[in-house]
Amino acid sequence: MDKVRYHRHNIVLYNVLNQEAVFEEYFCNLMQFKDFRDLFLQFINKDNLFDSSKIHYHNFNTEVRLNKQFDKKDYGRADLFLKIKNDEFIFEIKNKCNTTLTENQPISYLEYLNNKNQNLFFIIPRHYNHQNEIYKRWQEYNNFNDIKNKIFYWEDFIHEITKSKIYETSVEIKIFYDFCLYWFNMEIIKFSDEEKTILQKGYIVNDLKNKSIPSMIQKLEEIVDNVGESCNMKIDNETIGYTYSIKANNYIIYFGINYDLWEDIGKPISIEIQSIKNDYQEFELNLNDIVLIDKLYEETSKTDRQFSLYVDLRYSIQDDNFQEITKKLILSILDQLKLK
Repeated sequence: MDKVRYHRHNIVLYNVLNQEAVFEEYFCNLMQFKDFRDLFLQFINKDNLFDSSKIHYHNFNTEVRLNKQFDKKDYGRADLFLKIKNDEFIFEIKNKCNTTLTENQPISYLEYLNNKNQNLFFIIPRHYNHQNEIYKRWQEYNNFNDIKNKIFYWEDFIHEITKSKIYETSVEIKIFYDFCLYWFNMEIIKFSDEEKTILQKGYIVNDLKNKSIPSMIQKLEEIVDNVGESCNMKIDNETIGYTYSIKANNYIIYFGINYDLWEDIGKPISIEIQSIKNDYQEFELNLNDIVLIDKLYEETSKTDRQFSLYVDLRYSIQDDNFQEITKKLILSILDQLKLK
């Protein structure tokens, strides 16, 4: 079965929610489900701008023409519009990375909202191509310095759905959730019971005749591909195993399957940090909220001993959230290393 047909067969909204206008309409329709609505409001209400318990489905609308009484100016349309008594909130929705901003976004929205920066939200893919343009236009217009807290990512919201499991409460939520996993490249890799047993053993050398090993290794590589590509890492052909890498200042982050580490720590996928400045020898490093453990090893008998710090992952590869948690962890490490 070819890939396109596979998606059409398994994802009811394939080639439907791809369209941004349809995507936002369906998303708004889901606000009729209280669990979904509450989760979304909790997700975007970081500044406690409103009392979520007093917001109902009828408070939301889509494609709202933004006009003011006795004002002939056209301020555009709001993709998703939330009105609570006299308070109005605008949500600009993008579900594609390459969709451009209209000429007046976000300025016209801010003018309509009387410069209430806190009442404007952007919900976009994590790798939206024009995110810097949002920052530039917004800052040039009114020098607002908290823009990052008004931009939200679909991947983070889908991550919250995964944790909450509200997709189990409604078929409408479930098919939206399944589409988003595919559309935002967040497919959850699940292991069979036999594969889980192999993973729990810690290593596979003495179990090579087990027929579940090839499928398990393939799933591990799919996880590595998903996370590595999402973090803009590149496949590293110089390491033994299946690894992605990325440089940050004087450091290199490696992510993937390191068989030496797998055998030693009992976890198939790992995150390592090495120091270029110290020629891959011993070094010290402190990262906020991240536990690092020393590791000195030889990849082969022909290579020099190398020192690295590997991240102590306190969660399981069998968790549905493994990929999203790991993406956030790698991005956090990158941000911190760039300041070193």
